[in-house]
Amino acid sequence: MHYAEYKQHDPSLVQEMVRTFPFATILVNGSNGPLVAQAPLTPRSGEGPAGAVEFHLALANPITGSLVPDVPVTLLVQGPGAAVSPSWYTASFAGPTPDRSKTAPTYNYLSMVIRGRLSLMDDQALQDQIKDLVLANEPADGWRIEELAPHLWAGWRKAIRGYRLEVTEFDLTAKLSQGDSPGDKPGVVQGLRRRALQDDATMARLVEGYDGSAASLHALLNDLRVR
Repeated sequence: MHYAEYKQHDPSLVQEMVRTFPFATILVNGSNGPLVAQAPLTPRSGEGPAGAVEFHLALANPITGSLVPDVPVTLLVQGPGAAVSPSWYTASFAGPTPDRSKTAPTYNYLSMVIRGRLSLMDDQALQDQIKDLVLANEPADGWRIEELAPHLWAGWRKAIRGYRLEVTEFDLTAKLSQGDSPGDKPGVVQGLRRRALQDDATMARLVEGYDGSAASLHALLNDLRVR
């Protein structure tokens, strides 16, 4: 499904994707194949136009032995995905007995792979990352890090390690029905909302508002965060 028409190349979208879908899969090469962990990311400004991300992991996680400075690391930031039925192409295949012999089901999705090299964060940077993670996810009147008992706050930090990844390259795929006939998009949106499984409602909003441009994806990602 990786076709050129589904790619976005605006580096500012990297930070938008991380803010909207912060929980990432972390991959690094191990002696017996890829090692995998998951953690929420904190977006940061960086040396390049795509910025940087920070995260932390428990030292008990086996992957930490391979996450060393300057090692190449891949992160997967996964947005919504949803199957699309050709029966929803109501403009292209109208009538009681439409000929759908030259079409097939497909899958819409929004996904980003970022790559870069790691550095380790010092204790102050780790504290800042955790505090910002709390602020990003707690409600306005929710829990704050200052409520945590100081001896626990100090002790727990000894059991985790913080990482910073300067983003050197990214691959952002937005397959959101933009290749379909414009007349078919309302049927796809209606079909997704009627089925109402898993990511269908979010995907319907993306399909409805996406015109293939970086600007429209920026607006949609922001809208997903504020609504």
